[in-house]
Amino acid sequence: MATQLQHPRSSRVVVLVSPAEKQRIADSAAAADMTVSDYMRTAAERYSEPSEAEQMLMRELLIQLEAANASTEKAFAALETEQARAATFDENAYRTQVREQLLTRTDIDWNALGEALSGGTRQ
Repeated sequence: MATQLQHPRSSRVVVLVSPAEKQRIADSAAAADMTVSDYMRTAAERYSEPSEAEQMLMRELLIQLEAANASTEKAFAALETEQARAATFDENAYRTQVREQLLTRTDIDWNALGEALSGGTRQ
């Protein structure tokens, strides 16, 4: 037996929704074992504006998210720069440059190094 209301519901609130929204609301109401009217009424009655403390927490969270986003953007920019640099890297030119730099060094005994690396059996 249905509960008798002290004040019968006789006023109507019209809410325009898309067909997809209507289906989601109907599915949610069915999952809650409620009529769509009861579901919408309950949702509207339970809604409340965030408290001042909640608003402050949301502002702080937004600041942190913006900082994290800026850091991510900076990291992506650095990555793109390095990827561009890597794409133009000429390994042969680099090897030639390093070889020339090493050969001009006077503090390296190339003959002794060659002996040591070949195990004393240079050909």
